[in-house]
Parts: sequence; structure tokens; C-alpha cells
Amino acid sequence: MKKIATYILIFVLLLGIFPAFAETVSAESVSDLKKELQELKEERENISSSASDAEQKIKENEARQKEVEKKISELDVQIDDTETKLEKKQAEITTTANEIETIVASITKTEKEIAETEAEIVTLNNEIDELIIRIDERNEVIKSRLRSMQKNGGDSSYFQVLFGARSFSDFISRLSAVSKILDSDNKIMEQQKEDQALLETKLTDVEDKKEQLVEKKNELDASKQKLETKKQALVNQRQELAELQEALNIERQNQTALKGELEEEHADLEDYKVSLADQQEIKRKEAGALQQAIQAAEAAEREKKKQEQQLATDSGGTSDTATPSAPADSSGGPVLQWPASTRRVTSPFNLNRLHPVYGYVRPHRGMDIASWGTQSIYAAETGVVVATYKEHDGKMNGYGDAILITHYIDLNGNGQKQQVSTFYAHLRAGSTRVSPGQTVQRGQQIALMGATGVGTGQHLHFEVHKGGWAHSNAVNPANYLY
Repeated sequence: MKKIATYILIFVLLLGIFPAFAETVSAESVSDLKKELQELKEERENISSSASDAEQKIKENEARQKEVEKKISELDVQIDDTETKLEKKQAEITTTANEIETIVASITKTEKEIAETEAEIVTLNNEIDELIIRIDERNEVIKSRLRSMQKNGGDSSYFQVLFGARSFSDFISRLSAVSKILDSDNKIMEQQKEDQALLETKLTDVEDKKEQLVEKKNELDASKQKLETKKQALVNQRQELAELQEALNIERQNQTALKGELEEEHADLEDYKVSLADQQEIKRKEAGALQQAIQAAEAAEREKKKQEQQLATDSGGTSDTATPSAPADSSGGPVLQWPASTRRVTSPFNLNRLHPVYGYVRPHRGMDIASWGTQSIYAAETGVVVATYKEHDGKMNGYGDAILITHYIDLNGNGQKQQVSTFYAHLRAGSTRVSPGQTVQRGQQIALMGATGVGTGQHLHFEVHKGGWAHSNAVNPANYLY
């Protein structure tokens, strides 16, 4: 099928050079135009069907986006919860560490007390040994006294001593001596009783000390076991903390990846919606232009027949007039004129470019030309304006103010003309000087360079497409500009 832009240019030529066209128009050309119009209608129906399918896919895509957004929200909640648990776990670890320090201090104190107790036991054992020696010595003295008393008649010997006194003073002296002896014996007996009681007390103390020592040792063993348990718990808690940190990092990475996929998918979805809407609009305008071209061609054909009949009448019913053929089309190399008043390229055509605003890899289907100040934008070739867009009209989204022009030219310099679309985006707000359906000439100023839409500064985003404007047929503009 012939390219649709042909019909638009035919219509333009009919409006501009109707008399010349009237000489070359024929029933066959009108028939061809009608045939192409029918094909265009069928193509529009196919696009409508595709648009319905696309709309369904868009809804499914939007539903999926909502699911992903919901999942991201859930991940955010999980991450916050994990961070809370992480902080709590860290607090538990700190508490456990403090408890371990307390237990270590208690163990140290207990060990010190045990050492002191052991020293006291050694001292007590020495005192007991000395006491035992004194008791043994007294026992020997007491035994000796008892043997002497038994041998000498016990108390009767003391009476003999007293009654053997030769005078009263001697009696007093002997009485005093006997009293001292008796007092000494009594003291020995009392000291013996005291020492024996002290021995029993000290022995009891030793036993108590030993019991306390055993108890302290048991407590020490229990403390050590508790310390080991605490240490193991701390190790486990640290391991859990490390796992939580790793899980948190993975969650964050997944969240970042999901957000990137969501943003990229959203951008592609917008482009797809724009592409469908623009194709529908372009086809509608092309059909209208083609219909007008058919009407003009039919009028030209009627005028031609009328002139032929008049000529036949004037010449007696015969005519030798030959219908001149249309001039041949010229061909050559790249034909597109540079579209801006500056030639500074800041970003070339690149299907794997990192988007300067969104920050992820996204195809750059055009060429960015940038400069400061007032820069004019020109039509790259003669053609018809298919559509114009404004930044906030909800159609071109991130492209801002933009212009789409269709041409019918020999793009490759091989003598074969084809439909070509050029696209001019990020224009200065309100600077567009053309309107849909208007014919523009090569090099005609159509707008000013601007910074509308999504971008990083003033520049022209220029695209070239073989056929209608669609992402799939974008080509590198640098290959066709001079």
C-alpha cells in the first residue's frame, strides 16, 4: 500500500496547483485514491481493534502496577517492622551483656570470698591445733594432780598440812598456800572447761565455714553455668541480628528493584498509550486529508473532461492533445535539514541510555540538541503538520510542547519515496507557530527551543521515524541530517 503521507501531499498540491494537476489526473488515479481510502479505513478498524486490545492490556498493566505498589507498601511496613525488631534485639543484646558483666563481677567477688574463707580455715585449723596442744598439756597436769591426790589421800592431805602448823601464823601461811593450790586447781579445771567449749565452738565454726564454702562453690558453679548459658544466648542473638540485617538488606534491594521496575513499566505504559492515541489521531487526519484529495481529484477529473469536450467541440470533434506526464521525482543522499539554529548535540540516539531524570536505562529514540538563549526550531523537510501538543494537555506527558510532521520523501537517496515522520519535543511553552493540517516548507521556523516536559534543561528532542510516529520504527536522526 502506498504511504499515507502521499495523499496528504496530493491534497496540498491540489489546493496549490489545481490547474496543472487537472491536466494529469485520471479516472485511474481517482480509483487508486478511493482504493487507498478503503485500505486506510480497514487499517483504522484494525488500529481500533488493536486499541481495544491495548486498552485491556493497559488496564491489566495498571492493575499490576497497583499490586506492585501494594507490595512495595507491604515491604515498607516489613522493613520498618524489621528495623524495630533489630533495635529491640540490639537492646536485648546490650542488656544481656550488662548481665554478663554483673555475673562476672559476682563470680570474681565469690572467688575472692572463697579464697578468704580458705585462708580463715587454715588459720582456724592452726588455732585448733594449738588449743588441742594446750588441752593435752592441762590434761596431763590434771591427771598428775589427780594421781597425787589419790596417792596422798585427796583432801585429807590438805588437812594434815593445815593441822601440822606449829603456830597460828604458820597455820595462816599454810592455809594461804593450800588456797592457792586449790585456786590453781580450780582455774586449771575452769580453763580446761573453757578451752574444751572453745574447741567445740571452733570446730562448729570450721564445719559451718566448710558448709558455707561448699555452698559458695555450688553457687559459683551455678553462676558459671548461667554465664555460659548467657554467653551462648548472646551468640545466638548476635547470629539472629546478623540474619536480620542480611534480610533487611535483601528487602531493601528488592524494594529498590521493584520501584525501578514499576517506574519503568509506568513510563512504558504512558508511551504506549500516547502511541495508540497518536496513531488514531494521525489516521483520522490522514483519512480526512485523503477524502479531500479524492474530492479534489474528482473535481479535477470533471474539469478535465469538460475541457476535453469543449476542445473537441471547438476542433470539430477531434483532439490530438496528449496528457503530459508528471515530472520525475529527484533523489539523492540524506535529505533532512538540521532542525535547530544550534548544532550542539548533547545526547545522541541510543537505545540503552540511562535516563537523566528517572535514573534507569530507557531507550533514547532521538537526538538531543541543546543551547542557551533563544534558539529557533525548523522543519527538517517539507510536509504536513499532523499534530501539535502542549505540556499539560495530557497527551505527550513528558515530551512537553511538541510538534509531529509527516513527509513523503526519498529518505535513503535510492530514488524510493516513503512516508517519514519527524518529531520535535520540549519546545518553549507557547512558541509553536504551526497548526495541525498546515503545510510547512523545509527550513521553515515552527517553534523555539525550550524546556517543557521532563528534562534537565533547555534542548530539542528530535526524532525521525520511517512511517507513522511509533517507537518501533525510530531511526538514528544523525544518519539523515546534513
